[in-house]
Amino acid sequence: MPMHAVEITLTRAVGAIELRAAREEGRLPLAASGDRTRLAVLVSAKNEHRAIRKIWRRLQHALPIDVLCSVFPGPDGKYLMSIPMADDVWERFRAQAAAAGNTPEHFLNEAVAQALARDRSDRRARLDRSLDVLLRAYTPEEVTAEAARRIRLSN
Repeated sequence: MPMHAVEITLTRAVGAIELRAAREEGRLPLAASGDRTRLAVLVSAKNEHRAIRKIWRRLQHALPIDVLCSVFPGPDGKYLMSIPMADDVWERFRAQAAAAGNTPEHFLNEAVAQALARDRSDRRARLDRSLDVLLRAYTPEEVTAEAARRIRLSN
């Protein structure tokens, strides 16, 4: 059976004892990030959807899970995400999706894509404003030379 790599984002950092208990209870190999707010797990399942379900079933009561996300994109280039929602939130979400003529999955996919596009646009606008400030005080050559020096130092 194929193995699937999934990242678990937690709502808070977990301690060593809590992590050990989750490993034992879920019978899954969990690798924690340095700050213990994210975990990686390899799951044997027929497909990614089943791998995600297996993780929820085994760990939902053992860890403060916020989001599950595939580590590698699928054939369509997209990542599979699983986000828990309270029943009332899910009902409102389904109603909004239906009003828009979409499935809940498509509606969420569009909402995430729009949020990511807004974030990219906001980052670009902040960068433009910062460059405007720099270019009022320094020449383009000075800014470029300093940026190149910093990039060399960071490598």
